[in-house]
Amino acid sequence: MESLKNEFENFLQEMVENNLNTLKTQNVEYANCKDDEKNITKTMDELIDKLSDEDKKFLNRHEMNMFTIAAAEQSFLYKRGWHDCIKLLKMTKIL
Repeated sequence: MESLKNEFENFLQEMVENNLNTLKTQNVEYANCKDDEKNITKTMDELIDKLSDEDKKFLNRHEMNMFTIAAAEQSFLYKRGWHDCIKLLKMTKIL
């Protein structure tokens, strides 16, 4: 059962990534923002290098929290989307 769960989670992650790639090709503003963020990252790394170890740990904790929150929300919303779609298909007697 754990293997099935892992396969499902991997499938969901792949679907999200594919959809984000599609978004990047269809939305110029999003694509430009993603590219700009790559450039900003270099400057951020330089700024972070100038911080004390305590400040670096604080920022790292913030970054990890934001990543964990975004990953959990993304996965949850994608799964809910599947659930809601199936529920809608059943309600409309398509399934």
